[in-house]
Amino acid sequence: MKHKLFSFINIAGLGIAIPFSLLCLIQVVVVFEADNFHPSPDRTYRIITDVKQANASTMKYATSPFALADNLKTNYPVVEKATPVVRGSTWGLTSNLKKINVNPIYVEPSFFEIFSFPLEKGVLPDLPNTLVITHEMAETFFGTENPIGKTLTHHDYGGFTVTGVLKPYKRGTHFRSDAMVSMKTFKDFTKLKNDLSAYTYVLIKPNSDKKDLDAALSMIAANTNKEITRSKEAFHFRRQLVTDISPAFEKLDNDAYVESYSDIAVNLGMALAIILLAAFNYINLTLARSLSRAKEVGIRKVTGALRYQLIAQFVCEAVLISFLALIAGYFILNLMKQFIHLHWITWEVDNNIALWIVFILFTIFIGIVAGFFPARILSGFQPVKVLKGTISPVSFGKMGFRKSLVVIQLVATCCFVFLIGSMFSQFEYMATDNENFNRKNIYNVPIAGNYKPLQNDIAINKNVERIGLVSTPFGGTSATCGIKKDNLGENSIANYYAANAEFITNMNLNFVAGKNLPESISDSASNFVVVNEQTLSMMGLGTPQEAVGKSIFLNNERMVIIQGVVKNFCYSIYQFATQPLVMQYDPAQFHVLSIKTRNDLPAKDFKADMQSIWKKYNPYDEFSFSDYEKELYNRYYPGADMQFMGMISFVVFIISIMGLIGMVTYNTEKRLKEIGIRKVMGASVSAIIKELSIGFLKLIIISGVICIPLGYLVSSSVVNVFAFNDGVNFKLLVILFCIIFFIALSTVIIKTAAAAIANPVKSLRTE
Repeated sequence: MKHKLFSFINIAGLGIAIPFSLLCLIQVVVVFEADNFHPSPDRTYRIITDVKQANASTMKYATSPFALADNLKTNYPVVEKATPVVRGSTWGLTSNLKKINVNPIYVEPSFFEIFSFPLEKGVLPDLPNTLVITHEMAETFFGTENPIGKTLTHHDYGGFTVTGVLKPYKRGTHFRSDAMVSMKTFKDFTKLKNDLSAYTYVLIKPNSDKKDLDAALSMIAANTNKEITRSKEAFHFRRQLVTDISPAFEKLDNDAYVESYSDIAVNLGMALAIILLAAFNYINLTLARSLSRAKEVGIRKVTGALRYQLIAQFVCEAVLISFLALIAGYFILNLMKQFIHLHWITWEVDNNIALWIVFILFTIFIGIVAGFFPARILSGFQPVKVLKGTISPVSFGKMGFRKSLVVIQLVATCCFVFLIGSMFSQFEYMATDNENFNRKNIYNVPIAGNYKPLQNDIAINKNVERIGLVSTPFGGTSATCGIKKDNLGENSIANYYAANAEFITNMNLNFVAGKNLPESISDSASNFVVVNEQTLSMMGLGTPQEAVGKSIFLNNERMVIIQGVVKNFCYSIYQFATQPLVMQYDPAQFHVLSIKTRNDLPAKDFKADMQSIWKKYNPYDEFSFSDYEKELYNRYYPGADMQFMGMISFVVFIISIMGLIGMVTYNTEKRLKEIGIRKVMGASVSAIIKELSIGFLKLIIISGVICIPLGYLVSSSVVNVFAFNDGVNFKLLVILFCIIFFIALSTVIIKTAAAAIANPVKSLRTE
């Protein structure tokens, strides 16, 4: 109560840091509560596979052979129920008006008997091309309309009938999915093999012995190893309790939506980093006031206090501050909950008692960390030195420890802001990039059936420059194909796009050798392909010039000739290096018109131009299209995520500035009489401000000298995570530092100016 400003800075600094740390801790607790809501979690197991390689190494998979579930259910009495689950790659599903990417899984009706995903309405999917969707996805696609019986269209697999809607379920599950598709659909579209394509789940009978399941798995593995043709490989199956899947104790391939201990470490590290920055304020201000508490320490020691008692006193003071900050932080956390809505953030946990225990232990930990070091220093004062006035703050060389903490805090703040700024710059690059392929003035229109009359009518529109045809636009998922140099060789996997010459021209791809696909209006697939440089590298086809004219085998069926080679470019995910790419004219797989307009035609004008043409051939369907540039911007730029990260940066910056305010305030309070004497002796306000500010200005400059190169390294490590990046935006880093420098310097000047213009009579009236 006596030192209100310093108490406010300590409590407020921790109070605005704690909510973000608590949010990180909630995410950690949620990981341990994953998949605990199913009917019989103590009897439900996932079967995982160890594959011993020819070189004696072992690969561990979360998946298992598709037929394993049926084998267990049919032949082994210990198993009450068993079901396979297959996770599909991202689907683009289209209703009449919307195209949305969803995450599908293929399931059998028995899946819903083992796991708790109840229906809100409708029936379970069983027939081919049927699915159920989540409550949220139903609202996204159909709004308030009843989705039962409605159709969602996939560009490769056709129409899917919505048979049901799931009740909202916990996000904490590795079955995270937007659509659950009938397993008969998967069987219709896939040639089943004895490979690791499925996730197998079993429910054992009540009171049965788990060793019976182990014995069954050993027997199946022995039989499987006799049948498989893979040379010198052996399968071994293990059970894994469904509640033990998350967090992952061991690294498994194909383990989708399962948090690892490294993910937990990231959350804990973020929580600690933010809290430590706030704790620096407490340490700094406590040490700054150390001289004023020296007499207190001396008197306590003279009257018999032991050092550990003094340490306990100062640590308890810090813990008290932490608990006051926890109260403030909890209210801020509840306020954040009302305004922050991100799909990857969970706000609720099942066991609130456990969560509060974590919160309280974390708060005590904060207090101990923030209070112990100052306590060690304060409790070490010797009464004799206090009386002689020889107490001095601990130092790092010539720079005082307190000054070092100011520098560390400013450097950490700048580096954190640089980190967020670099992430923003990279996402902005991905969202607006036109170097890899062109997005400007492109509108994509989904097509089906006989599209040529529609294409011809659109082509004569005055605003249309060119119409490309493609199986699916760049920027999303693609089909794959097998390619090899000769008929006897082993297939390699490449990404495949069915495209015509006009589409490649629309995308402005850079040819390094050869030329574009031949223009064609044929109904048959072409014998020519365009590939990227990575395809040549993988297949050993020599230089681009040497590869042109060479033949390769496509999907074990067709020999095709390389017509041209394009420069490697990012056609999907910026984070990963370019994969082999094959583009071929194949009208049977065209599902999208890629329409290039002559000018920067607004979407509403494009729709007005195309509406009447579309209705001519599709009188009962709404005209749907996407503005390619806008679609990819929304896909690549996580606006809400960046706003949240920006909020964290702002909080970190505010904490740092509050610490600086506290240090400047204390420094000026110590020098009030000196300031008064200087004014009486004729010093100007500007001269006093300069005298008081110069020390802090040096600290800010030292921080800049350290943080700019360090921030560049941090930013470089971030952007280099992405195989395709625009490099470190050094100009942005300088601008961000200048903003921080200006605000920090302004803070110092404002606080020192307030002291400089004060009436010297008040500070010298007792002299």
